[in-house]
Amino acid sequence: MLKAKIVEIGPEAISADDPLLILFDETASSQLRHVSVVQRFISPNEQHFSLKTGGQIKIDEQVYEVAYVGFLVADNMEMIGHATLFFEEVPEQPQHNGIYLKPYQIPKLHVGSIISYE
Repeated sequence: MLKAKIVEIGPEAISADDPLLILFDETASSQLRHVSVVQRFISPNEQHFSLKTGGQIKIDEQVYEVAYVGFLVADNMEMIGHATLFFEEVPEQPQHNGIYLKPYQIPKLHVGSIISYE
């Protein structure tokens, strides 16, 4: 299991019109930080990203079932802490950097929220 703490939420990171969250680690540029949720991994050297379809993501006490994990997600998460969380049905052509989650509702987030990738 990999855990991360949210350290910054960009002013345009959450939109009522787009059911998604863009995650990056603290290496993100200022332009990316504007539209992203910045996460800091807790004990990153002791943990590896191994999320699979059927797994779970917990954001604080909110639990989501993983419906799909794109093939670029694991490498992107380990290199730059990047993935896009989609709170919608998996489309015919899903995003390669996307994690599709159920239920289809964006979580309530705040600086200090904990994301657990299980």
